[in-house]
Amino acid sequence: MVKKLRTLIQNKNGFTLVEVMISLAIFAVFVSAYLTAQGYNIRDSSIMRDELILKRYAEKKINEIIVSPPELKLSITLKADSGKFKQDDNFTYSVIYQKFVMPDLNAISGGDEEGGQNPQEKKILENVKKNLEKIIWQVEVTVKNETSERTYSVSTWIYNQQAQVVFEQL
Repeated sequence: MVKKLRTLIQNKNGFTLVEVMISLAIFAVFVSAYLTAQGYNIRDSSIMRDELILKRYAEKKINEIIVSPPELKLSITLKADSGKFKQDDNFTYSVIYQKFVMPDLNAISGGDEEGGQNPQEKKILENVKKNLEKIIWQVEVTVKNETSERTYSVSTWIYNQQAQVVFEQL
């Protein structure tokens, strides 16, 4: 019997305390890395969901404006149109209208102040500039989530259907 006890004591088939502690430390590092990554994924998923909702509301509002644009006149540029969405009170929108401003086509086309540009070209460029500034408007829609303070903006050009294009004779 004593012989059997000696063989059991000398037989080291189990783990030592140091081996168990090392394995627990390695396991803890991997678990903490996994849980940290999961936390970032959950946070990023909620941010992405919020951004998708903001994008959907912004596109919805800009599509409403494209389908039925307001009367485009200078007074509409003075104050931003704002409101809340009926579906969700946490989301607000702001709509800003801006008139299209054409750059100086004379300078772009290479004309100088000394009259080096052809007078017919100058007249054509002025006519194009005047008509484009009447026809084209920019609209920018900004949607804001009031709880998270995130915003999303989208802008596009809209066509002024009431504008009259005038072609001047050369």
